[in-house]
Amino acid sequence: MKKYFKSFFPEDEILGIDIGSYSIKFVLFSKNNDKVILKNWGYVPLFLKDNTDPAEKKAIIADEISKYVKKSGIKTKYAATSVSGNSVIIRYIKLPKIDDKELKDKIYAEAEAFIPFDINEVYLSYYVTNPSIFEEGQNKIELVLVAAKKEIVDEKIEIINSSGLIPVLIDVDSFALETLINKIEGDPKDDFKSIMAINMGNKVTNLSILINNLNVAREIPQIKPAYYSKLVRDIFVAGNSFDRAISKKMNIDADKVDEFKKTAKVLLTDDDKLDAIKNYDKFTILSSKVITGVMKELVNDISRSIDFFISSGVEANISKIYLCGGVSSIKNINMYLYDELKIPVEYLNPFSIVENKPSNIPPHILNSLSVAAGLSLRRIEDL
Repeated sequence: MKKYFKSFFPEDEILGIDIGSYSIKFVLFSKNNDKVILKNWGYVPLFLKDNTDPAEKKAIIADEISKYVKKSGIKTKYAATSVSGNSVIIRYIKLPKIDDKELKDKIYAEAEAFIPFDINEVYLSYYVTNPSIFEEGQNKIELVLVAAKKEIVDEKIEIINSSGLIPVLIDVDSFALETLINKIEGDPKDDFKSIMAINMGNKVTNLSILINNLNVAREIPQIKPAYYSKLVRDIFVAGNSFDRAISKKMNIDADKVDEFKKTAKVLLTDDDKLDAIKNYDKFTILSSKVITGVMKELVNDISRSIDFFISSGVEANISKIYLCGGVSSIKNINMYLYDELKIPVEYLNPFSIVENKPSNIPPHILNSLSVAAGLSLRRIEDL
């Protein structure tokens, strides 16, 4: 397969396409050794009704992708996209040590104990994070197991094919962010440092906690030092949760909520609150209360994830939170998270890794491009 790709399309360029319920995001990088050049980025809103027929929805999305590629003059035919949500299960497991060939032959049988779906209805993938563990008196391997329902993966493949592109990778949203974070962070240097990623999308918030593999890399030279996701969760408090709350409690039409969110903010400091009161700014005061109410739900879920991570026995402090996703652009949400979790929060800039950084991208778009950027960072030779 790799030889086929290289014969027809020798350049290692993959168009990252993040297909959301609200919009399609595009990023195209050109990779030359460690240097990354931004060749294209794009954001295409989707105006789909909830009752749109599934077949019509796929056709509309494929057509939007095709039109964007032609309009932008994109030459590569390779595309990568991703999945998340209830149809994707991620498990971190340990198995008795076996060689690679035997693992490939047995993985479906081993996975049945960990996957709550019919094993015949999923595509299964895995990645060995530690090939050599001695535990409970026996040699083991540690791996991350990913199962995605065939229908959701096949849907993404059909959309990419119908748009005239070649789907070379169907990733998971959180793993695409992991790729981007590793590129930004470089080789880890501190055994006890971990990183949290929070991607606030329209239907789901992707949360992952990444730890480094320094202890494994020191013992096994062929393993490159890197961060990898040790905990991955999809939280169903996301953009549409804010939309419903704002529409209901502030009596704003559903089709106007999105514009409202671009100007809304969370009132955090006493000075901000006093200014709003002095200016009789009831609108900002009420909107802050509504947004904060939804954020409290999200923070509760994040806190439970942190507690679970700590209880798993991993000796690594969460040193920072990388925040992304269109909803994260609501003013002061990053500061609210810091106040509640007491962990430094930094926006995940997908273009911090390139010299030719684009300017004047609206925050709600820039913060939406991280998954697509992580997808485009993948290399054909690694697939």
